[in-house]
Amino acid sequence: MTSNPVELARSLEKDAVRYPEERAEILLEAADAWRMAGEYDRAASLLADLIEAGGEDGCHARFQLAEVYFERGSDDLASAELALLARDPALDDGHCTFVAELLDERGDLAGAAQWYDRAVARLDDETIEDLRKPDGWVSMMTGVLLGNRRDVRERLGLAPDAMDELAPPPSTQPVDLDGVRERMAAGARPKEVRLLTFQRSERIEAQRRWPEYQGEEYYALAEQQWRKLADDGVPSILVVPALVDELVAFAERTGGSPLDPEVKAAYCGTVPEQRTIAWPPPRNAVCWCGSGVKYKKCCGRPG
Repeated sequence: MTSNPVELARSLEKDAVRYPEERAEILLEAADAWRMAGEYDRAASLLADLIEAGGEDGCHARFQLAEVYFERGSDDLASAELALLARDPALDDGHCTFVAELLDERGDLAGAAQWYDRAVARLDDETIEDLRKPDGWVSMMTGVLLGNRRDVRERLGLAPDAMDELAPPPSTQPVDLDGVRERMAAGARPKEVRLLTFQRSERIEAQRRWPEYQGEEYYALAEQQWRKLADDGVPSILVVPALVDELVAFAERTGGSPLDPEVKAAYCGTVPEQRTIAWPPPRNAVCWCGSGVKYKKCCGRPG
């Protein structure tokens, strides 16, 4: 797929005609590509049509339109769109989470907390009961929502509430990217970052060998961190699917532990290019986590 946003947007608009059953989802991608190209009016036009159609895709389109307005400096228009979105009957926890993340990135912690509250208010009883189970948040996008909500509330100085108690403990965050961010803060912006993960076919074996291992296998949490890394300006992110036996053999040859960050980073460099996966994959491509499901229905889903 082309990396030129204008070419990508045009190609997606053609795909929307070719695949009418997925028109709305494809046009959302096209609008995002136009936004990245700085063609705000074209992006807004596509999004306005989707908003008029309503429903779940209409909600997502209104969120993207708010992004467009924020990016071009029209904060009042963006806030007006978010106010309309808050009253949309099709609004779900995924849309609320996206808005909360956007406002958090913009430094509006009070607004982010309000949208996170809207998100948790839309969680059904079954989901909340699952969260009460030991490690019930594992592999759930809801765990990301609750963890980020708690973080925002802590920064606001708010006392923990019942939903904060259900959030995943901070120690279970995925691969530590602090080193990458420190280098970026020092002005050394990497052209590419490779991130090791165990796909689902290897995850069971990884957990069998290392019960204490709490890293990249939490796909929803990994996805969230990678989105933040991309937002920080890393132009290319490659997922490196690790093979347990191969990683162990590499560690033995180099005299280190398979769980040592430096060993894992070195192992990433030995994996052939054809095995790596450019992140994020196209929405209709097979998900990077190895589930066999389309990305848009798996780790790329809103919530």
